[in-house]
Amino acid sequence: MKDVARAAGVSPATVSRVLTNKANTTAEIKNKVLNAMEEMKYVPNINAQSLSSNRSRTICFTIARNPKEILGNSFFSDVLCGISDAAKLEDYNLQFALFHTIEEQVEKCVKLFKQKQVDGFILTSIRSSDKDLLLKSMQEKKVPFVMIGSSLTHRASSIHNDNVRDSYMATKYLIDKGYKQILLLTPPLKQDVVYDRIHGYQRAIEESGLKSTPEYILYCNDEEEDVIRALDQAKMDGISFDSVITMESIMSLSALKYCQSRGMKVPEDVGILCFNNAPYLDKVSPSISCVDLNPTLLGAEAFKLLLDLIDQPSKSLVNKSITLPSRIIERQSIVT
Repeated sequence: MKDVARAAGVSPATVSRVLTNKANTTAEIKNKVLNAMEEMKYVPNINAQSLSSNRSRTICFTIARNPKEILGNSFFSDVLCGISDAAKLEDYNLQFALFHTIEEQVEKCVKLFKQKQVDGFILTSIRSSDKDLLLKSMQEKKVPFVMIGSSLTHRASSIHNDNVRDSYMATKYLIDKGYKQILLLTPPLKQDVVYDRIHGYQRAIEESGLKSTPEYILYCNDEEEDVIRALDQAKMDGISFDSVITMESIMSLSALKYCQSRGMKVPEDVGILCFNNAPYLDKVSPSISCVDLNPTLLGAEAFKLLLDLIDQPSKSLVNKSITLPSRIIERQSIVT
């Protein structure tokens, strides 16, 4: 820094102000410093800056789930892209941490924060039974965090979709299109998002005067053979259906393959609608309609909310909850 200051004809303190984006330097002085840095190929020592500022300028996006459930899911990759783009604008680094157990997640997150390697965390896909341990541990240790997802029983800053609203909207959309026997296909995950979507689905069915039975909610893993086996079993059990809503976008491809292999036309015999838009949905034939959950925006807004908590720790006492809009993208898998 002293060498840069000498080359630019300014004091080391001025170089420091430029590096930390302090407002009390003129554009002319700033350009002189930046030009000197470029000529000398000077790169600031981030670790040293972190020590002096008490900030790592790094946040962590963390999940405690089976990697197979995460890495192939476009929802999480889109959320990650949204966080990354927002972090770049604020010159923040982004870590991604995947854990197998909630205990491991709590231990590692608290350790990273105490060691000043991370300034805060974005949490998502938390099982309902894990929320007490995770959220209380983070709050007790005064670790800044934002949760993607909602909870009626835990006070925490969060950003989320209204899953009851979205599921109601999706089910009502199919009913308005003339479908009357609607299957809801969901992974057997004990998460608030699953419970909320089931509630929205049941409410729309009941309000429309259609038959509402537990048999029309099928629980299965998102692997193709599991989806096809579940739909075959439904048929064997005498459950007639003219449409399918899948909780995961990848499950809709298996539902489409099932219909095509069993001689059922989509959308004439069976309509298909899924949660979350994914790049492959408009590349299959027929293309698959979906509820767009804005995952990229979810990620970006989660970062902004976390940065606000990091900059003003007192705000952690005021739990802010933000609900984002969703929309249905119409494609060929639903009758027009």
